[in-house]
Amino acid sequence: MVVAAWWLYRQAYGTDVPKIRGLPEAPGAVPFYGHLKALGDDHPTVFEKWGKQFNWPVMQARMGAKRVIVLNSYEAAQDWMVRNASATIDRPLFYTFANVVSTSQGMTIGTSPWDESSIQRSAPMLDVEARAVVEDMYAMSGGGQVNIEPSIFFKRAALNLTLEMCYGTRIESIDSPFFRGMLQVVQNVSSFRSTNNNPQDYVPLLRYLPDNGRRQLAREMRETRDGLLDTLLRATEKALKAGNAKACMSEGLLNDSTGSKLTKDEIKSINVSLVSGGFETLSTTSTARMGMLSTPVGQVMQARAYEELMSLYDTVEECYEKVVVEEKSPYLVALVREMLRFYAAIQLLPPRQTMKSFIWNDIAIPAGVTVFQNAQAINHDPSFYGPTASQFIPERWLLTNQASPSGASPSSYAVDYASLPKNTLFPTAPNKPPYHYSFGAGSRACPAVAISNRVLYSIFARLILLMEIKPGTIKAQGDYIGYNQDTTAQTFIPQTYHVSLKKRDGVTDEMLSRLFATTME
Repeated sequence: MVVAAWWLYRQAYGTDVPKIRGLPEAPGAVPFYGHLKALGDDHPTVFEKWGKQFNWPVMQARMGAKRVIVLNSYEAAQDWMVRNASATIDRPLFYTFANVVSTSQGMTIGTSPWDESSIQRSAPMLDVEARAVVEDMYAMSGGGQVNIEPSIFFKRAALNLTLEMCYGTRIESIDSPFFRGMLQVVQNVSSFRSTNNNPQDYVPLLRYLPDNGRRQLAREMRETRDGLLDTLLRATEKALKAGNAKACMSEGLLNDSTGSKLTKDEIKSINVSLVSGGFETLSTTSTARMGMLSTPVGQVMQARAYEELMSLYDTVEECYEKVVVEEKSPYLVALVREMLRFYAAIQLLPPRQTMKSFIWNDIAIPAGVTVFQNAQAINHDPSFYGPTASQFIPERWLLTNQASPSGASPSSYAVDYASLPKNTLFPTAPNKPPYHYSFGAGSRACPAVAISNRVLYSIFARLILLMEIKPGTIKAQGDYIGYNQDTTAQTFIPQTYHVSLKKRDGVTDEMLSRLFATTME
């Protein structure tokens, strides 16, 4: 009886790491669940609220039986992820993802960084996907006559980029059953990393109760994913044997002649990492960004970007071709960077775990504790980005202070340019990375930062060059919290909206046909 009572007490109040002395703890913990109940359905926002309410750049919380540390400010994130990178390089394992989803293909891994030479080699692939987004959106809109919902085109582009890198193949049609199946798998697998969709990860007692459907769904998604990836790998093997395989990750690993050839399971593990990773940031950020550009203030941003692009190139055709291989427009670079800051694709970044103990602000931080980077709070930290942290202002990233443009109507989520004095100047943000925490920072930051920025730059340069993005019948939401349609998911999912596309003056159907028919060698 005593043993049973002690076990129950441990289940109700015990944590994997003891309470950390000197570090503030969030309010509202309850037995068994800790702070999970108080966090509700939107963990990043509640952590951000507590951080502001109590002035806590760093706090600890009990998530069931797991003690976690949450970083809410830019400076704290720099302290932990960059200055103490060797101590925070580890990653924790969670029950659902590690014990159910990943039992067949293994855990995901980090990949080699993308440098400028990698981007140049990938230019033909970027060219194809950037062209396909613009061409197919315009075709779906009936030449600008029909409102469209753009997210599916960005999802295909993001998935195609990873499929081409991994398997040397791409999906042509947004109606492809294979494409729809891959989307379902990627989105569902991502949900098994969410902090509030998987209470069994934090409350061990729930693992002994009847399945609430999550474990069964995890098993189903694992099997579906394995089948899809096996199909892709077999196709690469077949092409390799026939002598017509395209250069890609799988082709290189299957054809390795160094004597250290990887097994198929190891190759699958590498590909799982790539297919799961880049899809989320690119598709959600692109969708959020196009929604912002369709707003009244977005019309001003489009006009400025278009004018700058046309001042840098002699013709539309030259600009269309070169934006894939170079980033010459400072304003468009700033627009990409501000979108990544404002709409963090993953608000609570994949957790880290301290690998060794260290001292932070005279507080002893133990080894083995889980650390969450609250990218939503970090990216909107007024102590770092200033009083305009919650406003969308691309000008903050330009190297010199810029006067505000005119012609935009008032907005609650983006700066109201029209109400500002004529020559209002915006403070510049730091001119070296990490500019924001949407990719994380330190030794375990997202390795594909450079290529992600280039993809976003090239797609939107071409869109803005050829089209005016107008609001549709369903207007885009702009608030960085309210824009998310599912706060329980790990990845930001933008609210549905529609846009209307209008050819720019001077852009003819003949010009579009010629540009869309030309691909980079």
